[in-house]
Amino acid sequence: MISELETLIKSKIELRNEELETILSCFKLIQVKKNEQLLKRGAVADKIFFIKKGCLRLYYSTEDHSIATRFMAFEGTFLTSIVSFISREPSAEYIETVENSELLAIAYDDFFRLRNTIPQWDKMYIYILEYGLTVITSKLSSLLTQNAAERYRNLLKNNPELVQRLSNANLAAYLNVSPETLSRIKSQI
Repeated sequence: MISELETLIKSKIELRNEELETILSCFKLIQVKKNEQLLKRGAVADKIFFIKKGCLRLYYSTEDHSIATRFMAFEGTFLTSIVSFISREPSAEYIETVENSELLAIAYDDFFRLRNTIPQWDKMYIYILEYGLTVITSKLSSLLTQNAAERYRNLLKNNPELVQRLSNANLAAYLNVSPETLSRIKSQI
């Protein structure tokens, strides 16, 4: 059931078998349908999700209901609203399923209990933080230094699964362009 997560944990930290079993027992399987909200704006992020199958998006919605997608997460990755998760403050973001998904969720209390009882778990926490920092820095860099067509070409080259698996509306929100602009870019490439 949780072999992908177990493989990832083993690749990042060394643990005794009983420590690994304790960690894995803290993750609960959740099956969710497409378009379900896992975190609403204003709620405190109380879980970190590991994606076994499917896709989640982390996004902002403005007063005029426009959407800006910060991150799309696929199989084998973790996702939460990290600022809310750490600070215990209400989230400014939403988390929603983009596809029917199977997730392994760990609650805030369990996550930090593991940090206190299994010192090696801190390395996993650092991995999650570093991965998130790398992703957000890369996304910010592309938004600041590339035009929409360049961002789309980069996505085709480096993350073709995003282009294949996402609807045009989700892909446009991820690229921070309108669906019409995305259609024009696709027709030119």
